[in-house]
Amino acid sequence: MNKEEAMGTRLSTAAGTHGRRNFLKLATATAGAASLGIHTRAMAQRARVFRFGHMLPTDTPYHKAIVIFADEAAKLSSGRIKIEIYPSSQLGTIPEMLSATQVGSLTLTMAVPAWYSNFMKPVDAFTLPYLVSSADRLKTGLDGTVGKEIARLGDAAGFHVLGYWLLGGRHIVNKVRPVNKPADCQGLKLRVINSQVYIQAFRALGASTVALDPSELYVALQQGVVDGFEYPLPDLVSVKLYEVSKYLSLDQHTTDFFIVSINKGIWEGLPPDDQAALNQAMKTAMDWQWKAQPEEIAAALAKLRTLMTVNEITPENKKLFIEATRPVYAQFEPTIGKPFLDMAIRELG
Repeated sequence: MNKEEAMGTRLSTAAGTHGRRNFLKLATATAGAASLGIHTRAMAQRARVFRFGHMLPTDTPYHKAIVIFADEAAKLSSGRIKIEIYPSSQLGTIPEMLSATQVGSLTLTMAVPAWYSNFMKPVDAFTLPYLVSSADRLKTGLDGTVGKEIARLGDAAGFHVLGYWLLGGRHIVNKVRPVNKPADCQGLKLRVINSQVYIQAFRALGASTVALDPSELYVALQQGVVDGFEYPLPDLVSVKLYEVSKYLSLDQHTTDFFIVSINKGIWEGLPPDDQAALNQAMKTAMDWQWKAQPEEIAAALAKLRTLMTVNEITPENKKLFIEATRPVYAQFEPTIGKPFLDMAIRELG
């Protein structure tokens, strides 16, 4: 079976109107079991079909990386591990899938640090504006000290971190006017991730903020609930948000990434050879995704230049954005923790 056939098999298994309803029933039952002290390790010893839920369409590099991960895991485990993939928020919103993974009713999921911060506050550091200087610096940090610290926090919160996908720069998009200076954000209603760091950062730029799940954004733009949003370029293309917006301003306020995790109890219940298979499968998938994503970003930007009005931010104006948002660092230092924040600035700046 080739990769496209394997993808189709998994998606046909994942599809259906009963999938999300049955998933939520199982999530409720598992959460109840957890409250009674039943350890998820017992579940892991019986389970060899693992479900991976995520929020993006199937034509994205992230989904393709998950398919590579699933194929490699099956091959390296001699078929003992089968990973079923549920894309496009079939199993719920991002917070729902994270909560389900934490309690063990969903095996695997992924989200950016802003969503994980509901479970481990220090990772809010990676959402601070203009922190990461480049994707290369981010990769080096995640392969080293930064990655080890995220893994430690994940373990304490019930997530075993397997790896990371690169998203790249996030930029300001709206349907009202180009944004060249912080003053251009004044009065704009911008959708942001439901993260206090994002909310306060864009308020510092003069925007009013609306927290929405990505699945709600297209309609919110259509109906005028929001004027704009901030997003990575490939994701903007994949969900066709250019159809309901006009201006793309390349401020790159963050260089974002997905944290891919598995329920900690399920992980600890796996035999060492299956853990090794999953680790190696993730390495193979990460190697592919981190090479493919920069090409995807470049292709997305080229396409968006034909569909939207795109403006660069001059170095002089970029300094204005940095200065306007710098107080947000001090605001969140108490919840992030000064040692963790200092480490993130040192390793990624």
